Amino acid sequence: MTGRLYVLGDDGAWQEVPGIASVEFDEEQPDDAEPWATFAEHQQLDVAHIVEQHTAAIRAYMAVMRPKLEEASRLLVAAARAIREARIVDQDGRPLGPDRPAWQSPYGPPRRRR
Repeated sequence: MTGRLYVLGDDGAWQEVPGIASVEFDEEQPDDAEPWATFAEHQQLDVAHIVEQHTAAIRAYMAVMRPKLEEASRLLVAAARAIREARIVDQDGRPLGPDRPAWQSPYGPPRRRR
């Protein structure tokens, strides 16, 4: 069995390299003894910066939204109080029935079955 070697050309197409009988890869060690330590340190600094920026954005959002949410809460409490005072719901929020007996329907008397 004969192996073939292909390389990716500048045009993005794979091109066969003729006449290659064998290939050896020689890994060169980087000058930095611990490249991952430097990379990890940079990553930690990047993550810390992102967390700092995210925290600042959330605090700014809350500073803007807090008065609006407190006002909405006051309006909802006032609306709930008005609905209870109008006797539409009871203290637990359950709807109250009509103030008239069942035979006093606003649609007239019930139809008789024949």
